[in-house]
Amino acid sequence: MKPANNRQMMTIFLVVFIDLLGFGIILPLLPYIAEKYAATPVMIGLLSGSYSLFQFIAGPILGRLSDRYGRKKLLIISQLGSMAGYVLLAFAGSLPLLFLSRIIDGITGGNISIAQAYMADVTDKSTRAKGMGLLGAAFGLGFMFGPAFGGFLSKWGFAAPALFAAGISLLSTVATTVFLKETVNVSIAKKSPRTAMSFKEIRRVLATAPISTLLLIFFLLSLGFSGMQGTYALLVQAKFAWGPQQVGYIFALIGIVAIITQLKILSWLTNKLGEYKTLLSSLLILSLGFGIISLTSYLPIFLIGNVLMPLGNSLANPTLTAIATENIPKEEYGEALGLLQSSGALGRIFGPVIAGEIFYRFNHNAPMLVSSIIFLLVAVLVIPKLNLKKA
Repeated sequence: MKPANNRQMMTIFLVVFIDLLGFGIILPLLPYIAEKYAATPVMIGLLSGSYSLFQFIAGPILGRLSDRYGRKKLLIISQLGSMAGYVLLAFAGSLPLLFLSRIIDGITGGNISIAQAYMADVTDKSTRAKGMGLLGAAFGLGFMFGPAFGGFLSKWGFAAPALFAAGISLLSTVATTVFLKETVNVSIAKKSPRTAMSFKEIRRVLATAPISTLLLIFFLLSLGFSGMQGTYALLVQAKFAWGPQQVGYIFALIGIVAIITQLKILSWLTNKLGEYKTLLSSLLILSLGFGIISLTSYLPIFLIGNVLMPLGNSLANPTLTAIATENIPKEEYGEALGLLQSSGALGRIFGPVIAGEIFYRFNHNAPMLVSSIIFLLVAVLVIPKLNLKKA
């Protein structure tokens, strides 16, 4: 890989980290902000889901627009949109305005696919999984440090973290404007029928092998993993009588494992096994981790499950995005990765709802066990349908 590409990879890494730091500041505070406006638990759930719903809608559209009009331009527009959403959140005086702020941020949250498309532009097959892992690490760092900033700033009221997140978005916009080089030749892209915004083009990309299978895998992966996020605190409360402090420690452990995996282990493993075997292994690791968490109350073994869980997830997601870009033309990176993100958003919409229903209908172990079975079935039944070179 050329040194110039290394600089571009680190630039988009920093841009995404700054972007996700702002998102991480707000996310844990949303239920408390909503309670100010007498929101019911159902309304709070809908508020959280509204972000994923509009990210699901906007992902492919923003990705396609970036294919046609350039990654840098669309990143800047989406970052300014996020800033507007945070400012509205800071000054929202009613629940409808709170919903509007999350809808705006959800629409612009589709820029994840643009950042991934940019990374695909500046990497080749030998470095793509590493590049996607870098973005995953940026996500993890943003989510790790964001809640700490948000909790600290909330001492001055909920407007303070929202305005700080808006400032972070502005900083991200400046960094994109100053440091990021455009990777799309816009004059050529505008003339290409592959970058046209139409349902016909979307259907054609969906029909491209193995994109449809990758979308199914990504949906099921997000479905199972987001179900864990929605019920984990209830599980450990039932098993070990843990409270928020202990859950916070575990999520810090999960974040550390995820970052180490994506910065160090992923690149080594894909070079050693190839992407197909890495993806297959990641699903088996996930299944084992979730299975251990659901079936044991012996703390040392339970903690092993909590290491395997982020290890498998952090191997699977970047590998999926790398495989997707290697099976489509460069002109379609944005749209294909947008569709992938949409399938993930769909999983995050339904995952917590389904897991919550399973939890209350059966027992605290059931959601994790169901996720474990889902990952195992994907590994055994779905991964072989990719028909990739198994090396």
